[in-house]
Amino acid sequence: MCLMLYLAAASDVPMIDTPQLTVEEVEAERSVVRQWLSLPAVRFVGAHTGCSCGFPSVAAETPVEYHEGMFDSAEDRTDDLASVRALLDLVATTLVSNPTVELLAVWAGDEWEPPVGTIDVQFREIEAEKFFFTEHFLYRISV
Repeated sequence: MCLMLYLAAASDVPMIDTPQLTVEEVEAERSVVRQWLSLPAVRFVGAHTGCSCGFPSVAAETPVEYHEGMFDSAEDRTDDLASVRALLDLVATTLVSNPTVELLAVWAGDEWEPPVGTIDVQFREIEAEKFFFTEHFLYRISV
């Protein structure tokens, strides 16, 4: 089973295919995820792994704060960080023409489940080395 990251914006988000990041159309069988996103342009975003498992994440019922050493034992930390940086570049580019970007990381097949909660964050507060997803939370990132 794979983690699936969905990005939503008010305007179209271009397709991307690099070793660190892919941006694709949402597959028809996963399109139910659109009901949890308030913005119309929805894309699937893959990491260096092809799926979204390359983006650091944790499973929790409440938002989790970063702590030093949290991902030190990750086997592919260098590649994971490259994917996070590419994702943040995409978010920064998208925020130029959109006031908000939404991100939702869920496990494949769980797209029909509503988000556990919402995490609002300003883009300038995000540090790539400390960024990770609390799975099944809707992230609203603004300028």
